[in-house]
Amino acid sequence: MKRIKEKSFGVIPVFKDGNSLFFCLVRHEQGHWGFPKGHHDIGESEEKTAKRELKEETGIDIVNLLNDQFFFEKYSFKNDGFHHNKSVKYFLGFVPSMGAMTRKNFKKEIPELRWVTYEEAKKLITFPEAKEVLNQASDFLI
Repeated sequence: MKRIKEKSFGVIPVFKDGNSLFFCLVRHEQGHWGFPKGHHDIGESEEKTAKRELKEETGIDIVNLLNDQFFFEKYSFKNDGFHHNKSVKYFLGFVPSMGAMTRKNFKKEIPELRWVTYEEAKKLITFPEAKEVLNQASDFLI
C-alpha cells in the first residue's frame, strides 16, 4: 500500500469572556468533530492557510493568532488504497466575539459549528489526537 504524507494547518479558535473560555468546533460531513483545518495552497504560508481555512469553515475572519505557540496533531488513515500519514499544525487564535455567523459562505463539508466550553469540547471532539490538542491548548491558556 502506497504511503502519502499530508500536512494541514488550522486554528484553535478561542473566545475569552471574563474568566470563561469557549472553543469553536466544526462538524465535518463525515460526522466527526474537531478544529478547523485544511491543506495549503501553493505559495501560501502556514499562517495564511490557517486563517483562510478558519474563514472558509466557520465564517470567522477576525482572529489574533499567537505566532509563537503551536499545537500538533498526528494521525494516519487508509483511503482509496492509500495509507495517509497526516500532521496538522494548529495556531492558537483569539476572536473578538462568538457573534452570529451566516452559513452562506461556509464550505459544504462543514454542516455545523459550535462554541463550547472545555468540558463540552472534551465530550464533543471525536478523535483522541484532537482531544490531546484541546488539552494542550487548555493547559497553555490556564
